[in-house]
Amino acid sequence: MIDTHAHLDFPEFDKDREEVIQRAFDNGVKKIINIGVDLGTSKKSIELAENHENIFAAVGFHPHTFNSVEEFPISNFQFPNNFQFPISKIQKYFEELNNLAKNKKVIAIGECGLDYFSHTADPITIEQKENQKKGFAAQLELAKELNLPVIAHCRDAWEDLYEIISKVRPFPSPTIRREIPQGQTLFVLHCYSGEKNDTEKFLELPNVYFSFSGNITYPKPADRAEKLAEAVKMIPLERMMLDSDSPFLAPQSRRGKRNEPANVRHIAEKIAKIKGISSEEVEKTTDKNAILFFGLG
Repeated sequence: MIDTHAHLDFPEFDKDREEVIQRAFDNGVKKIINIGVDLGTSKKSIELAENHENIFAAVGFHPHTFNSVEEFPISNFQFPNNFQFPISKIQKYFEELNNLAKNKKVIAIGECGLDYFSHTADPITIEQKENQKKGFAAQLELAKELNLPVIAHCRDAWEDLYEIISKVRPFPSPTIRREIPQGQTLFVLHCYSGEKNDTEKFLELPNVYFSFSGNITYPKPADRAEKLAEAVKMIPLERMMLDSDSPFLAPQSRRGKRNEPANVRHIAEKIAKIKGISSEEVEKTTDKNAILFFGLG
Protein backbone atom coordinates (compact mmCIF):
# COMPACT_ATOMS: atom_id res chain seq x y z
CA MET A 1 0.00 0.00 0.00
CA ILE A 2 1.07 3.58 -0.66
CA ASP A 3 -0.19 6.30 1.67
CA THR A 4 -0.38 9.35 -0.58
CA HIS A 5 -1.21 11.87 2.15
CA ALA A 6 0.18 12.05 5.67
CA HIS A 7 1.33 14.76 8.06
CA LEU A 8 3.93 12.89 10.08
CA ASP A 9 5.73 16.13 10.89
CA PHE A 10 2.77 17.36 12.97
CA PRO A 11 3.26 17.60 16.76
CA GLU A 12 0.87 14.68 17.35
CA PHE A 13 3.80 12.44 16.33
CA ASP A 14 6.58 14.17 18.25
CA LYS A 15 6.79 11.48 20.94
CA ASP A 16 6.89 8.40 18.71
CA ARG A 17 7.37 9.46 15.07
CA GLU A 18 9.94 6.81 14.21
CA GLU A 19 7.83 4.06 15.80
CA VAL A 20 4.81 5.18 13.76
CA ILE A 21 6.85 5.12 10.56
CA GLN A 22 8.26 1.67 11.31
CA ARG A 23 4.80 0.37 12.21
CA ALA A 24 3.49 1.52 8.85
CA PHE A 25 6.23 -0.29 6.94
CA ASP A 26 5.81 -3.39 9.12
CA ASN A 27 2.11 -3.47 8.23
CA GLY A 28 2.33 -3.38 4.46
CA VAL A 29 2.80 0.30 3.68
CA LYS A 30 5.45 0.57 0.97
CA LYS A 31 5.77 4.34 0.60
CA ILE A 32 4.45 7.46 2.34
CA ILE A 33 4.05 10.95 0.92
CA ASN A 34 4.31 13.60 3.63
CA ILE A 35 2.44 16.80 2.87
CA GLY A 36 3.33 20.41 3.66
CA VAL A 37 0.67 23.02 4.45
CA ASP A 38 2.99 26.03 4.85
CA LEU A 39 6.70 26.80 4.65
CA GLY A 40 7.50 25.28 8.04
CA THR A 41 5.75 21.97 7.45
CA SER A 42 7.06 21.82 3.88
CA LYS A 43 10.61 22.06 5.20
CA LYS A 44 9.88 19.38 7.80
CA SER A 45 8.39 17.15 5.11
CA ILE A 46 11.59 17.40 3.09
CA GLU A 47 13.67 16.64 6.16
CA LEU A 48 11.58 13.52 6.87
CA ALA A 49 11.88 12.42 3.25
CA GLU A 50 15.64 12.92 3.19
CA ASN A 51 15.98 10.74 6.29
CA HIS A 52 13.79 7.88 4.99
CA GLU A 53 14.22 6.19 1.62
CA ASN A 54 10.52 5.41 1.20
CA ILE A 55 9.10 8.72 2.39
CA PHE A 56 8.61 11.52 -0.13
CA ALA A 57 7.57 15.14 0.27
CA ALA A 58 5.02 17.56 -1.13
CA VAL A 59 5.36 21.30 -0.51
CA GLY A 60 2.65 23.92 -0.62
CA PHE A 61 0.32 26.38 1.10
CA HIS A 62 -3.03 25.32 2.53
CA PRO A 63 -5.79 27.66 1.26
CA HIS A 64 -6.35 29.19 4.68
CA THR A 65 -2.85 30.65 4.36
CA PHE A 66 -4.37 33.31 2.15
CA ASN A 67 -7.31 34.27 4.36
CA SER A 68 -5.26 36.93 6.17
CA VAL A 69 -3.88 38.59 3.03
CA GLU A 70 -5.57 41.95 2.69
CA GLU A 71 -4.62 42.53 -0.93
CA PHE A 72 -3.42 40.00 -3.44
CA PRO A 73 -3.55 41.48 -6.96
CA ILE A 74 -2.77 38.74 -9.42
CA SER A 75 -3.77 37.93 -12.99
CA ASN A 76 -6.92 35.87 -13.30
CA PHE A 77 -5.66 32.34 -14.01
CA GLN A 78 -4.02 33.23 -17.33
CA PHE A 79 -1.87 30.15 -17.75
CA PRO A 80 1.02 29.93 -18.37
CA ASN A 81 1.73 33.60 -17.59
CA ASN A 82 3.85 34.26 -14.54
CA PHE A 83 2.09 35.93 -11.64
CA GLN A 84 3.24 39.15 -9.97
CA PHE A 85 3.25 39.51 -6.19
CA PRO A 86 3.51 43.17 -5.19
CA ILE A 87 3.27 42.30 -1.52
CA SER A 88 6.82 41.58 -0.39
CA LYS A 89 5.78 38.96 2.17
CA ILE A 90 3.78 36.92 -0.32
CA GLN A 91 6.51 37.24 -2.91
CA LYS A 92 9.08 35.97 -0.41
CA TYR A 93 6.85 33.03 0.52
CA PHE A 94 6.55 31.91 -3.06
CA GLU A 95 10.23 32.39 -3.81
CA GLU A 96 11.06 30.10 -0.89
CA LEU A 97 8.40 27.58 -1.95
CA ASN A 98 9.93 27.55 -5.42
CA ASN A 99 13.33 26.73 -3.95
CA LEU A 100 11.91 23.98 -1.73
CA ALA A 101 10.04 22.40 -4.65
CA LYS A 102 13.31 21.79 -6.48
CA ASN A 103 14.52 19.32 -3.84
CA LYS A 104 14.94 15.84 -5.36
CA LYS A 105 12.62 14.25 -2.74
CA VAL A 106 9.76 16.65 -3.56
CA ILE A 107 7.31 14.91 -5.87
CA ALA A 108 4.25 17.20 -5.77
CA ILE A 109 2.90 20.66 -5.00
CA GLY A 110 0.42 20.65 -2.17
CA GLU A 111 -1.53 20.62 -0.06
CA CYS A 112 -3.14 23.54 -1.83
CA GLY A 113 -6.63 24.33 -3.07
CA LEU A 114 -9.78 26.00 -1.74
CA ASP A 115 -11.46 25.81 1.67
CA TYR A 116 -14.55 27.95 2.27
CA PHE A 117 -15.38 26.34 5.61
CA SER A 118 -14.99 28.77 8.50
CA HIS A 119 -13.79 27.58 11.89
CA THR A 120 -15.17 30.74 13.53
CA ALA A 121 -18.57 32.40 13.74
CA ASP A 122 -17.58 34.65 10.85
CA PRO A 123 -18.05 33.18 7.36
CA ILE A 124 -15.27 33.25 4.77
CA THR A 125 -15.55 36.57 2.96
CA ILE A 126 -15.68 37.14 -0.79
CA GLU A 127 -12.23 38.74 -0.57
CA GLN A 128 -10.80 35.71 1.25
CA LYS A 129 -12.28 33.38 -1.36
CA GLU A 130 -10.70 35.43 -4.13
CA ASN A 131 -7.34 35.39 -2.37
CA GLN A 132 -7.56 31.62 -1.95
CA LYS A 133 -8.24 31.26 -5.68
CA LYS A 134 -5.24 33.41 -6.51
CA GLY A 135 -2.98 31.58 -4.08
CA PHE A 136 -4.07 28.26 -5.56
CA ALA A 137 -3.56 29.49 -9.11
CA ALA A 138 -0.06 30.69 -8.27
CA GLN A 139 0.85 27.25 -6.96
CA LEU A 140 -0.51 25.70 -10.14
CA GLU A 141 1.84 27.93 -12.10
CA LEU A 142 4.75 26.58 -10.05
CA ALA A 143 3.58 23.01 -10.62
CA LYS A 144 3.47 23.60 -14.36
CA GLU A 145 6.92 25.19 -14.33
CA LEU A 146 8.46 22.23 -12.49
CA ASN A 147 6.27 19.55 -14.10
CA LEU A 148 4.97 18.36 -10.73
CA PRO A 149 1.51 16.97 -9.94
CA VAL A 150 -0.82 18.84 -7.57
CA ILE A 151 -2.43 17.60 -4.35
CA ALA A 152 -5.67 19.56 -4.09
CA HIS A 153 -7.61 20.20 -0.89
CA CYS A 154 -11.26 21.23 -1.22
CA ARG A 155 -13.99 21.95 1.28
CA ASP A 156 -17.28 23.64 0.42
CA ALA A 157 -15.75 24.94 -2.82
CA TRP A 158 -16.13 22.24 -5.46
CA GLU A 159 -17.61 24.48 -8.13
CA ASP A 160 -14.80 27.02 -7.90
CA LEU A 161 -12.15 24.31 -7.74
CA TYR A 162 -13.51 22.74 -10.92
CA GLU A 163 -13.57 26.12 -12.67
CA ILE A 164 -9.87 26.66 -11.94
CA ILE A 165 -8.67 23.13 -12.70
CA SER A 166 -10.64 22.91 -15.93
CA LYS A 167 -8.84 26.04 -17.19
CA VAL A 168 -5.40 24.50 -16.84
CA ARG A 169 -4.32 23.68 -20.37
CA PRO A 170 -1.71 21.17 -21.53
CA PHE A 171 1.83 22.50 -21.78
CA PRO A 172 4.26 21.56 -24.54
CA SER A 173 6.99 19.76 -22.60
CA PRO A 174 6.29 16.00 -22.39
CA THR A 175 5.94 14.37 -19.01
CA ILE A 176 8.21 11.48 -18.09
CA ARG A 177 5.23 9.56 -16.74
CA ARG A 178 3.32 7.02 -18.82
CA GLU A 179 -0.27 5.83 -19.09
CA ILE A 180 -1.53 9.28 -18.11
CA PRO A 181 -2.31 12.36 -20.21
CA GLN A 182 0.99 13.76 -21.42
CA GLY A 183 1.65 17.47 -21.19
CA GLN A 184 -0.98 18.08 -18.51
CA THR A 185 -0.75 19.11 -14.89
CA LEU A 186 -2.03 16.18 -12.87
CA PHE A 187 -4.36 16.66 -9.91
CA VAL A 188 -5.41 14.38 -7.10
CA LEU A 189 -8.46 15.52 -5.12
CA HIS A 190 -7.34 14.64 -1.60
CA CYS A 191 -9.90 13.16 0.82
CA TYR A 192 -12.53 13.36 -1.89
CA SER A 193 -16.08 14.16 -0.75
CA GLY A 194 -17.77 15.82 -3.72
CA GLU A 195 -21.42 15.47 -4.68
CA LYS A 196 -22.55 13.29 -7.58
CA ASN A 197 -22.58 16.19 -10.04
CA ASP A 198 -19.07 17.21 -8.92
CA THR A 199 -17.82 13.67 -9.48
CA GLU A 200 -19.36 13.56 -12.95
CA LYS A 201 -17.65 16.81 -13.94
CA PHE A 202 -14.23 15.92 -12.55
CA LEU A 203 -14.34 12.51 -14.20
CA GLU A 204 -14.54 14.30 -17.55
CA LEU A 205 -11.06 15.74 -16.88
CA PRO A 206 -8.54 12.95 -17.70
CA ASN A 207 -5.81 14.55 -15.60
CA VAL A 208 -7.79 14.38 -12.33
CA TYR A 209 -7.48 11.53 -9.81
CA PHE A 210 -9.21 10.96 -6.47
CA SER A 211 -7.89 9.84 -3.09
CA PHE A 212 -10.08 8.54 -0.28
CA SER A 213 -9.51 8.77 3.46
CA GLY A 214 -10.85 7.16 6.62
CA ASN A 215 -14.11 9.11 6.50
CA ILE A 216 -15.44 6.67 3.89
CA THR A 217 -15.61 4.10 6.73
CA TYR A 218 -17.92 6.23 8.91
CA PRO A 219 -21.51 4.94 9.03
CA LYS A 220 -22.92 8.26 10.26
CA PRO A 221 -24.25 10.64 9.24
CA ALA A 222 -26.00 8.22 6.92
CA ASP A 223 -26.50 10.71 4.09
CA ARG A 224 -22.78 11.50 3.97
CA ALA A 225 -21.84 7.81 4.13
CA GLU A 226 -24.19 7.16 1.22
CA LYS A 227 -22.71 10.06 -0.76
CA LEU A 228 -19.14 8.84 -0.27
CA ALA A 229 -20.08 5.28 -1.19
CA GLU A 230 -21.72 6.60 -4.35
CA ALA A 231 -18.50 8.42 -5.28
CA VAL A 232 -16.46 5.24 -4.73
CA LYS A 233 -18.84 3.35 -7.02
CA MET A 234 -18.72 6.03 -9.72
CA ILE A 235 -14.97 6.51 -9.88
CA PRO A 236 -12.93 3.84 -11.71
CA LEU A 237 -10.37 2.11 -9.51
CA GLU A 238 -7.73 3.16 -12.07
CA ARG A 239 -8.18 6.77 -10.89
CA MET A 240 -8.10 6.16 -7.14
CA MET A 241 -5.42 6.35 -4.45
CA LEU A 242 -5.26 5.74 -0.69
CA ASP A 243 -4.89 8.66 1.70
CA SER A 244 -4.62 8.37 5.49
CA ASP A 245 -4.53 12.12 6.19
CA SER A 246 -2.73 11.19 9.42
CA PRO A 247 -3.09 12.27 12.20
CA PHE A 248 -6.69 13.07 11.18
CA LEU A 249 -9.67 10.97 10.03
CA ALA A 250 -8.88 7.67 11.72
CA PRO A 251 -11.02 4.86 10.25
CA GLN A 252 -14.15 3.79 12.11
CA SER A 253 -12.42 0.99 14.03
CA ARG A 254 -9.90 3.54 15.35
CA ARG A 255 -12.25 6.52 15.56
CA GLY A 256 -11.38 9.00 18.28
CA LYS A 257 -7.72 7.99 18.24
CA ARG A 258 -4.76 9.49 16.45
CA ASN A 259 -4.62 8.23 12.89
CA GLU A 260 -1.44 6.91 11.29
CA PRO A 261 -0.35 5.55 7.89
CA ALA A 262 -0.65 1.89 8.93
CA ASN A 263 -4.42 2.40 8.92
CA VAL A 264 -4.69 2.90 5.15
CA ARG A 265 -5.50 -0.81 4.90
CA HIS A 266 -8.94 -0.04 6.38
CA ILE A 267 -9.57 2.39 3.52
CA ALA A 268 -8.55 -0.22 0.96
CA GLU A 269 -10.85 -2.75 2.60
CA LYS A 270 -13.80 -0.33 2.54
CA ILE A 271 -13.26 0.52 -1.13
CA ALA A 272 -13.11 -3.20 -1.89
CA LYS A 273 -16.36 -3.83 -0.02
CA ILE A 274 -18.19 -1.01 -1.81
CA LYS A 275 -16.95 -2.11 -5.23
CA GLY A 276 -17.38 -5.81 -4.57
CA ILE A 277 -13.76 -6.70 -5.30
CA SER A 278 -10.82 -7.94 -3.26
CA SER A 279 -8.73 -5.63 -1.11
CA GLU A 280 -5.67 -7.09 -2.88
CA GLU A 281 -6.97 -5.72 -6.17
CA VAL A 282 -7.55 -2.33 -4.58
CA GLU A 283 -4.03 -2.32 -3.15
CA LYS A 284 -2.43 -3.39 -6.42
CA THR A 285 -4.25 -0.84 -8.57
CA THR A 286 -4.00 2.12 -6.20
CA ASP A 287 -0.28 1.43 -5.77
CA LYS A 288 0.16 1.42 -9.55
CA ASN A 289 -1.80 4.67 -9.81
CA ALA A 290 0.32 6.38 -7.15
CA ILE A 291 3.58 5.21 -8.72
CA LEU A 292 2.56 6.56 -12.12
CA PHE A 293 0.97 9.75 -10.80
CA PHE A 294 3.89 10.80 -8.60
CA GLY A 295 6.63 9.31 -10.77
CA LEU A 296 7.77 6.90 -8.07
CA GLY A 297 8.72 4.06 -10.42
